[in-house]
Amino acid sequence: MHSLEIILLLTAAGAGSLLAWILRNKTHIELLQVLLSFTGAYLLSVTVTHLLPEVFEQGSGADVSFFILIGFFIQLLIVQFTRGIEHGHLHLHHHFSKGYVSGVYFGLSIHALLEGMPLAEGVMHVHDGQHIYYAILIHKLPEAFSLATILFFSVRNKMYAWLLLLLFALVTPAGALLSGWLSATDANHEIVWLMAIVCGTFIHISTTIIFESSGKAHKISWYKFLAIVLGVGFALMSFLL
Repeated sequence: MHSLEIILLLTAAGAGSLLAWILRNKTHIELLQVLLSFTGAYLLSVTVTHLLPEVFEQGSGADVSFFILIGFFIQLLIVQFTRGIEHGHLHLHHHFSKGYVSGVYFGLSIHALLEGMPLAEGVMHVHDGQHIYYAILIHKLPEAFSLATILFFSVRNKMYAWLLLLLFALVTPAGALLSGWLSATDANHEIVWLMAIVCGTFIHISTTIIFESSGKAHKISWYKFLAIVLGVGFALMSFLL
């Protein structure tokens, strides 16, 4: 990644954290649901139109499919730590245990590390890599908002909370550096497998965001539906242009 791209990622994480700080005395779940619906739909569409085709092009179909499933179940394990806050399960109170907060932080950090891996220069074709970058950049806003809200509700020392958020913001660029290092060592098969795992995690998290109900069984609110349509529309425009 270029310096500007790293700065924009940090800015998106900072914007999500700042928004959580401004709204720290309220939950604003509806706002989070709309943000997540748009980013989830955009992320899924970009994964299907850009990331998956390139991964299958570079690797064996059977191997790629296997590692996509691994990625799907890795994200399922991550949810056991995060309790689903990355896709809208944000039930706030002032009595979070340290174990709960640590688990959320650990789980989201693993997710952030994985999502940074397709962003290394040379790992993907430039055109596809740009669209994956935009999807992750947009997704970073509600992701940071969710984590920051948990931290501001549970950590008494707010400076410590901001330090944790800064470290979290650096995890995604660290994932790009890691995959870039692997690419430089000519570990081609490993890179393709990693990208397939990332596809699996993206598919899990984005479909969970899209298909989760809004409190009524199998019913999506109109504003969440509109956010999903817009997310898919923007992704398809990027694919066609």
